Amino acid sequence: MRERTGDDVTTSDEPSRPANPATQRLIEDLEVIFRLLRPAIADDWFTVDLTMPQLRALFALRRHGDCRMGIVAGQLGTSLSTATGVIDRLVERGLVERWQDPDDRRSNVCRLTSDGVDLAERLLNLRRRAWEERLNELTSDEADGAQQGLATLLEGLKRLQEADAAEENRSEVPAR
Repeated sequence: MRERTGDDVTTSDEPSRPANPATQRLIEDLEVIFRLLRPAIADDWFTVDLTMPQLRALFALRRHGDCRMGIVAGQLGTSLSTATGVIDRLVERGLVERWQDPDDRRSNVCRLTSDGVDLAERLLNLRRRAWEERLNELTSDEADGAQQGLATLLEGLKRLQEADAAEENRSEVPAR
């Protein structure tokens, strides 16, 4: 088992327990589904002159809104100094704004500018349109069956997320 460490995060390339056969089939099917839905990369993606870490930071900020640099570093899986460099380049491009946190002068906060939001939305809409074009070719029965299966999967994932959040809250309560 290989482990990677960085900024108080340790990850492993292997799951904590092996997948049961049904889970393994689900994973394999999801991989095929995403490969089949991955459209030819739209020309707009090629005209965006951003590195992969910059794109990841752009989408992390879109998802999280105003973020301290430490959160951005965690999202990117990098050191604070590396994340700062990535954000610096996005600030230079006018896609991100950054300011000193008034509550903690040692900390910086950043968020997408309107140009950054527009770029992220445009790229996500390109993907969504490509998926719509492909999925519109399914029959109504195929689409209904797929939606029912995905609804079950989402329910299970939400249940797990809630259980994880409850466990995290329990671990944050100081022992007496």
